Amino acid sequence: MKSILIVVSITILCLIVSAQSTVGQDSCPHPRLISVSGTAETNVVPDEVILTAAVQSRDRDLAIAKSQHDVRMKRIITETGKAGIEPKYIQTSSLELMPDYSEEKVPRLLAYEVTQTIQVTLKDLSKYESLVTKLLQNGVNRIDGVGFQIADSRKYKDETRLKAIDAAKEKATAMAAELGQSIGKPWEISEETENPVYPYANARVLGGAMYDRNPAPNEPTVAPGQVLVRSSVRISFQLD
Repeated sequence: MKSILIVVSITILCLIVSAQSTVGQDSCPHPRLISVSGTAETNVVPDEVILTAAVQSRDRDLAIAKSQHDVRMKRIITETGKAGIEPKYIQTSSLELMPDYSEEKVPRLLAYEVTQTIQVTLKDLSKYESLVTKLLQNGVNRIDGVGFQIADSRKYKDETRLKAIDAAKEKATAMAAELGQSIGKPWEISEETENPVYPYANARVLGGAMYDRNPAPNEPTVAPGQVLVRSSVRISFQLD
């Protein structure tokens, strides 16, 4: 008998808690909201360029090929220093030493090839033309890429985000006014992550201008264009 009474008591208690929970939910209905998105874009002229180049040396004697390669690399690093580039903005990588064989039935050694990549970040774009010329004259025989970018991208990203928020607020205000309403405090805000769109050129595009032995005087061989910085936000405002 006692067991039955205990079970009945527990059941009644659960029903009371459930009823109280339902009443609490009904007393706090979801607020009336208007949700909008805002987008803003800013075009910024790049202020630095990342130049990726390669040095290739060939000789039937591996020691000679490596020696020639070392001489070229030293000259190239010296020229980057003369251009005012700090050592921390000069990076060498991908050193490869490979034999090159003929495609005959019985392959024979043609030469040993030494290849190394160097990446340089140039902060002064006015020195771009002269730097590329010096690198080509001192041993660079392949340009893998030229990437223009902005050094302080965070600054422009923050500015663009604020413009996107203003755009969202203006849109919400106009939409609410059409319905005879006004917006109150923001209820929720989120940002869509978008990376800056950098202009990029590769060796095939720039090769003709870079290797032209008779270029027009003072004629630039590359245009940096503009970096597109874009921000998007989504905001929900309470309706008053």
